[in-house]
Amino acid sequence: LQTAIEQAQEAAKGRLCLHATEEYGCARIEVIYDQDTPKMIADEVVRILATELKDYVYALEDMTLAERLVSALKLHRMRISTAESFTAGGVGRAIVQVPGASSVFFEGINAYDNKSKKERLGVVEFTLMDKGAVSDEVAYEMAAGLLKQGNCDVAIATTGIAGPDSDGTRKPVGLCYLAAGTREKVRVFRFRLSGDRETITKTAINLALFLAYKEIV
Repeated sequence: LQTAIEQAQEAAKGRLCLHATEEYGCARIEVIYDQDTPKMIADEVVRILATELKDYVYALEDMTLAERLVSALKLHRMRISTAESFTAGGVGRAIVQVPGASSVFFEGINAYDNKSKKERLGVVEFTLMDKGAVSDEVAYEMAAGLLKQGNCDVAIATTGIAGPDSDGTRKPVGLCYLAAGTREKVRVFRFRLSGDRETITKTAINLALFLAYKEIV
């Protein structure tokens, strides 16, 4: 991010300003200029940022991750469901806060307890016993369980340890597995997040939204 900003600033030649902020894993870059700034310079700055950041960019205009995800779902005429453990409904809540989300959001299951994971999502008991609830295998089975029901085209699943302790396991606080995918494939991503409980949870929510968006576009 810093490298991209430095290259953009060099191209700007002091004719405009760049302001970057980051919150819960999501960065926002503002390109600030007045009416006397040549459009060619502003366009070049945006081009450099988009090129350097490549697949990490989800929007060139002012919109949230959830808004972009809902927009992509509408465009592709797809419906999404969520199965959340340690994010406890945060991903689903972010989606349904977007106006018009009812046309693309089917359901959100907060499978906090292992029994819920088994009964509601079809997670295999052996997987839970052998790998533990916080594992890539469980995240995969949670997402696959949603897709298997046939009511959605895209699924998100989250499982992890938000803290402040490790819930009696040897796995570290901040460890999480986020699954996102379609009926064709489900991919699981492992993260080791830092910060307090709120920071870890909100960062995981943003990551899950972004990963689901990337599976669609």
